[in-house]
Amino acid sequence: MATKITHSEIKPITGIRGIAALWVVACHWAGPEWTGIGRDIALHGYAAVDLFMVMSGFVLGLAHASHVGASVWHGYWRFLLSRLARLYPLYLLTTLASLVLWFTLEPDAGWITPGVLASNLLMADTTFWDVNAIDGPSWAVSVEWTLNLFFPIFCLVGLRLSQRWTVVVAVLCAGLLVLTSVLDAQWNNGIPGALGVLDNRLLYLRCAPEFTLGLLIWHWWEAAGRRTRFGGSGWMLACVAVMVATLPFKSMDLPFVLACCLLLPGLAEGRSPVAQWFAAGWMCWLGTVSFSLYLWHAAFIPLRDGIATLSAGLGVMGAGVLANGVTLALVLVFSGLSYAWFEMPARRWVRGLFTQPRPVSPPHLATH
Repeated sequence: MATKITHSEIKPITGIRGIAALWVVACHWAGPEWTGIGRDIALHGYAAVDLFMVMSGFVLGLAHASHVGASVWHGYWRFLLSRLARLYPLYLLTTLASLVLWFTLEPDAGWITPGVLASNLLMADTTFWDVNAIDGPSWAVSVEWTLNLFFPIFCLVGLRLSQRWTVVVAVLCAGLLVLTSVLDAQWNNGIPGALGVLDNRLLYLRCAPEFTLGLLIWHWWEAAGRRTRFGGSGWMLACVAVMVATLPFKSMDLPFVLACCLLLPGLAEGRSPVAQWFAAGWMCWLGTVSFSLYLWHAAFIPLRDGIATLSAGLGVMGAGVLANGVTLALVLVFSGLSYAWFEMPARRWVRGLFTQPRPVSPPHLATH
């Protein structure tokens, strides 16, 4: 039975988002106890951000592109309010928490100047070449917010072109991703074929094409009546196989991104057993709290290191593995609480600030 699609959630996509968030955690937590192919896969976890960007274009197209209507700017402010309420409250909280940790635990936090702090508080750190995110992983939120500011332009490109020009734009996006890798290899000694750039000069060259590809895939899927050959088990298994095969290889980022793009329609249709597997309850829960998990996990690294040091001092075998396991359990619980007690209430509160309550009609007075 196909998964029910709503504007608020597509369960298989929610599930794969949760797995991707865990992959990011593995990338940032991989220590010397990680060896072999497991270490290679973990350190490739930056590619989860590429998956996030493609999914963002697809899901935002589904949820908001119809608001564009006949005019490119129709519904723009409504869209921005929705995105601000979704992204900013938790981003602000984790940025401030990370600021406290930097000045409490790090001997050298002098790089956090008033300008750096201001750009971070405005979700604008990635718009400056020499500014870093105070909460390391939050750079991707800053990029997504900037892309959201230009959402009508993405809709214009993605939804107003003929089918032929849509293919041209998709090929151009793939070419820009290749260019990103080439420039990173030249400027930063990056791995040819890899997209794990953290150079602010290249972040938008990496993420904007991915966002656009997601939007284009959504538009094609919508035009096809939301039922395509990509929803079949064979096609979805092929896409998953390509993604899994590229996990240990940073030089295979472009095939990974393209496989992600082609997997999304099948996940959205939800009629394949593969899609149903991604819609499993535990995966959906991970996807639901994935934003909290993504933004909070870096703040738990000092705790993980402390547990590892204490365990090693006590002679515990596998101290690093134990520290990762205990800390992961703690951060998952904390992420769930953060989602329930802060993220969702804050989202509703921000939306309520700009939403006028409907007037209550007076009760009908009976006449005698």
